[in-house]
Amino acid sequence: MTTAQSPGSPITMIDRVASLLQVFDGHPRLTLAQIARQADLPRSSAHRILQRLVELGWVERQGYQYRLGLRMFELGSKVVQRERLHQACLPFMYALHRSTGLTVHLSTLMSGEVLHLERIGDWPERGETWRPGGRQPAVHSAAGRAILAHLTEADWPDLTFPPPATVYGVRTRTQLRRDLERVRDRGGVAVDVQGCTAGIIAVAASIGPSGGSLRAALSLCGPAETMPVQEAGDAVRIAAMDVWYAASGLTRRTARVPAITRAC
Repeated sequence: MTTAQSPGSPITMIDRVASLLQVFDGHPRLTLAQIARQADLPRSSAHRILQRLVELGWVERQGYQYRLGLRMFELGSKVVQRERLHQACLPFMYALHRSTGLTVHLSTLMSGEVLHLERIGDWPERGETWRPGGRQPAVHSAAGRAILAHLTEADWPDLTFPPPATVYGVRTRTQLRRDLERVRDRGGVAVDVQGCTAGIIAVAASIGPSGGSLRAALSLCGPAETMPVQEAGDAVRIAAMDVWYAASGLTRRTARVPAITRAC
């Protein structure tokens, strides 16, 4: 048995907003009457929704006409940029995995965590946080700290400091600041020594320029007892630079990824 939705219910309001925004597909500017008619909404409802969308920056009003606002453009650009980045990353991730034998991750900063978008390599076999879709605290993750080192502290998201897996993990904001200084001294390469998971070392480099809106990183992980930290750091830094050039449509003479004895 289905329950009828009242006109003011959240689902009904979402449907109304969606139908209103969809009328702009193929129509750069529309009047209130045109929007109400094409969205099949009462004129008063359309006007009320449009007023709120204008306040939020989703829609702009010019005289008697409305058009999609810069906020919509900004969000859409981020989706396009993320997809372009993902496609640009894949060849470099496969090359990095082949040349190093280590597992490669593409990750992005989501609030106080990193979200793994892609993974090339089967190790570690266990541990859901290392799989695509898995999340790890940014302060413990090499990818998270590589991204944070590229941001001013004012641009940091709300960070939490859960207990690390080992004594090597970051526990306080003061420790984090010191670690990020080391990341910058290493040319943007972050190193996590078993902070996320005991027995695993990861190195990471942020993709894109400091202060950018991308907030993504490439990382390599391997067993703590055999991980070649320096060589892996050099390799991931070069690959991250190549990815940025490829995603930006720029040309760059690709540096050779250093050969590493296979560790995984």
